Amino acid sequence: MRNWLLVTVAAACLSATSGANAANRDTDQGGAITPYYGTDGGPVDPFYGTIDPFYGDGNPDYGLIGPLWGDLSSFWGTVNPFYGSINPFYGEVDPFWGTVNPFNGNPLRSLLYGYWDVAGPQWGALNLEWSVLQQAGSKNYLLVQLQLAVLFTSADLVWGPIGHELGNQMLAKYGIDPKSQASLAAATPEMRSAFYLNWYDALMTTIGVDDVDWWMAAVHWSPELALTNGAAGTRVGLLDASTTGANSDVKRFRFIGGYAGYVDDHGAAVGSLIAAREDGTGVMGMAPKSQIGLYNPFDASGSGTWKDVSKGITRLDVKENSVINASLGVPGWTLSKQWGPILASLSDKSVLVKAAGNEAVQQSSDISWPHGASAPDNLIVVGSVGPAQQISRFSNTPGEACILVDKTCQEQNKLKYRFLVAPGELMLVEDNHGGITRMTGTSFSAPLVTGTISLLHSRWPWLRSYPAETTQIVLQSATDLGAPGVDPVYGWGMLNAEAAVSPLSFDNLTVFQPFVFNGKKIEVDRNNPNWTPAALKTAILTPGQLDTWDSEGAFLVAFENVGTTYRDFIIPLSSQLVTASQTVNGSRNRFQAYIYERMITWAESLPRHGRQKK
Repeated sequence: MRNWLLVTVAAACLSATSGANAANRDTDQGGAITPYYGTDGGPVDPFYGTIDPFYGDGNPDYGLIGPLWGDLSSFWGTVNPFYGSINPFYGEVDPFWGTVNPFNGNPLRSLLYGYWDVAGPQWGALNLEWSVLQQAGSKNYLLVQLQLAVLFTSADLVWGPIGHELGNQMLAKYGIDPKSQASLAAATPEMRSAFYLNWYDALMTTIGVDDVDWWMAAVHWSPELALTNGAAGTRVGLLDASTTGANSDVKRFRFIGGYAGYVDDHGAAVGSLIAAREDGTGVMGMAPKSQIGLYNPFDASGSGTWKDVSKGITRLDVKENSVINASLGVPGWTLSKQWGPILASLSDKSVLVKAAGNEAVQQSSDISWPHGASAPDNLIVVGSVGPAQQISRFSNTPGEACILVDKTCQEQNKLKYRFLVAPGELMLVEDNHGGITRMTGTSFSAPLVTGTISLLHSRWPWLRSYPAETTQIVLQSATDLGAPGVDPVYGWGMLNAEAAVSPLSFDNLTVFQPFVFNGKKIEVDRNNPNWTPAALKTAILTPGQLDTWDSEGAFLVAFENVGTTYRDFIIPLSSQLVTASQTVNGSRNRFQAYIYERMITWAESLPRHGRQKK
């Protein structure tokens, strides 16, 4: 067992762009609905730009790659992103649990939760009725008209006349005339979803708060989680297209090399999901204190060579970015062999997060790894899921493909053990022109994982030197989806940001008995300072103990071994400490209040056998 140094000190993508670029239909997914991203009616390449990844003799530094735009429709299928448990204001997951709420000081705060609680199911019922009538070939849409009127009337009660006005504008934008039975009959599911998502975004933009999106609840992220674990911020490397910079809501977004001339909205969108600030405007990112250094490997045509990618990774690595995001790739591969030499040359202080790609490919071919190089333990490949937590129809998956080390496959080297999924449909992002838009693709799943790693490295800075342990924390904390355990479609499952910054297992903690505030003095039973997890569970379940701890201002300090390093946790047992900070091992951090409920659930649960769905 490690000798802990313990020091404590008492402490008290088919949507309208909103904002400046409302008319920019060439660089967002606004305008006429099309299953492809690109200019309206223009030529479309699913990987945006000339791509020939295997041209020539297979030299890994030769050939072209492109950013993962995707060959998909943002609003494919019957998506109801704000209905039921996937409504960000609805269900048991409250994205704003805790003390930080982006609606603080806003006069609409008291109404917003209740409004979306009602409006989400309202829309879900309306959309379902609409679909039923269309499937029956009905020509009578009076009920849909009445329900739309009710939806708009309800909005007017909260938003004023702008609610109804924006609703009609969005219906018109997507060619839906609520007064025409024929128009209602012709409105596709994609058109309807586009209308509702745009209406939601437009309404939220009018009130001067950061926009809330569905992915937040889906991955158990909140502004409070970011504040508790990301106060210091970390360096994040971004291998992506250049941005305008001036319009970004990311506070520290710097261009550090590559092609300056190729500028589009892909890099800005990815960066915003990582680090956009909670500042009352635009979107919110996973780790808003992060510093992003961007290297652009794409030339004026929008494509780049593997040599460009290798140079970019090297430059980002040299800049001491502890995590590097690469939302790019080649057609037909979840992970291609060209990544081998790049990962083999990466330092032992960086994690590479790579988007899986958007061709609906389940990889069947093994990946030959460079001779003498071990399989990467600092790689995470990320696929996409939608609001219903089903794999996106476009997302590439790992299959049973294997990373071949010296031409041999070992089970632990299968790609699925380096794979997980995250939300990637209808993602609200910055448009690089001062506004917001929605985009879809695994490109926008990867930055959620990157942002989570940034939070980990901010809360536990020494993890920056432990990329293998960081990778395992993210993978092992994922919520299991699909077949039980690690599977060829979902890998480890769905990213769970809260679980990642919590103990992986309360059963494996070293726990110090509760510290109690007594004025400025901290009292502890020094004759028996350590508890086993079993002793902690017994104490939690003792009648009246939780109330006693609450009144005394008590808290726990716990340690968890992770590979060859560790993490510490400071868990408040009292509501008095939710906003307080504490110094442990020389670092001052906020109490991790979100862990309290997880700990109580653990204490009250029956013993588990094996990895199970959470």
